[in-house]
Amino acid sequence: MVALGGVGFGVFFLVSLAVGLRLLALATRTHRSPELLIGIGILGIGPTGLGCMLGAAALYQLSPSTSRVFTAAALVAVASGSIASCLFNRMVFRAESAGARAWVHAMTALFGVAFGVEIATTRFADPLHPGAGASLVSLLCTLNLLWGAAESIRYWRLMRRRLRLGLADPLVTNRFLLWGLGIGAAGVGSLISLGVQQVVGLSMAELPVLTFSNSLFGLTSALLMWVAFLPPAAWRRWVQRRAEAR
Repeated sequence: MVALGGVGFGVFFLVSLAVGLRLLALATRTHRSPELLIGIGILGIGPTGLGCMLGAAALYQLSPSTSRVFTAAALVAVASGSIASCLFNRMVFRAESAGARAWVHAMTALFGVAFGVEIATTRFADPLHPGAGASLVSLLCTLNLLWGAAESIRYWRLMRRRLRLGLADPLVTNRFLLWGLGIGAAGVGSLISLGVQQVVGLSMAELPVLTFSNSLFGLTSALLMWVAFLPPAAWRRWVQRRAEAR
């Protein structure tokens, strides 16, 4: 189970790294904010946050002070990625919404509060047993993932109607669905993890089954992101043929 869990986290790390870097490279060519924001979001929540947390756990016994630095860096990375994703959601899906703008400001403030709480309560002492501040960071990140998933799937439904009229690109339409399902899988996995930990009063490090569950959701998310942003030629042909048949 541990080995299979490692495979899931490893695939999630590599795919999110590849997709995030590709989007940043695209942003340098287009000079557009959506590509930049979603690239930062994927890299912050995915490989940077996960990598720093794994580094913190590995160094916990060897160098506690260095482990604290990695734990703090992981929380900053996840918070930064979440805020970037939040900005992306508002810009792409709710550009004219005052409520979405207020949500972004509230999330930014709450991430700052969460970081302050973690400093005051644990000072990042144990990466395997995070405090209330780190739990709040995870909860806020999860809420934004689920928000992004709902918005993307809603937009996919709108694009599908336009596609039937020949007013939308099949691959772009399909990308909204895959992205929504991908981040939705990550959000659901995180929500289950947070809920179980609160109910049983144990950390994820003490619950191997929960770690395995998280890795499966991460693997699902990674595969969907890979097909969305790095689609194989066979997938592109299938989507195109399906749209033409309709």
